[in-house]
Amino acid sequence: MRRLGQFLWVVLAVSACRDRAPAPGAPSASVAASVAPAPVPAPSSTPGSSSAPAAPPPAPSGDAGRPAPSGGNWLKCYAQFQPRARPDLDVMRLGLMCGPSNGMRKAAEARETASSEPREHRFKVEAGDCYRIFAVAEPSVEDLDVEVFGPTGSRVAFDTSDDRWPIVAPDGPFCAFEPGELRAVVRAQRGQGRYAIEIWRLR
Repeated sequence: MRRLGQFLWVVLAVSACRDRAPAPGAPSASVAASVAPAPVPAPSSTPGSSSAPAAPPPAPSGDAGRPAPSGGNWLKCYAQFQPRARPDLDVMRLGLMCGPSNGMRKAAEARETASSEPREHRFKVEAGDCYRIFAVAEPSVEDLDVEVFGPTGSRVAFDTSDDRWPIVAPDGPFCAFEPGELRAVVRAQRGQGRYAIEIWRLR
């Protein structure tokens, strides 16, 4: 009877061990741990990471593409000019500021007294010649006007200012389409006094 009890105890122990054994083909705990998938790392936020969006290029700076002033140097040359009290020196200064820098040379000059009566300054031209006229009056003349007439009496060019230092033409030279004689007519619209005039020709 004692031997029968020992035999039954052995049978029960063997059965318990078989129940704890893994099923055929199943990996052991240590093997399962070794083949478990590694965790996926979060996207890197460090500079230079391929997953980070590229930084936008810097905005262009400077004045590139800014358009040039209207009339270019024909207007710019006298932007800072202010007449003083000597018409002869003032018109010389104005002519030197705007003549050579635009490829022009002085063709004629004169000094007269401006009044409501017109004063004429005649000069001969060839077809294709281009000119510009500068005039400056004393401070006693508030508005000095200059008009240019062709051989047939038609008006060729005129100043558009309302001051004592007119420029014909203000935004560039005027040109002759036929040979002959042009007349620059000077008149004081307001006031009276001395003035000086210079005629410049495009080379």
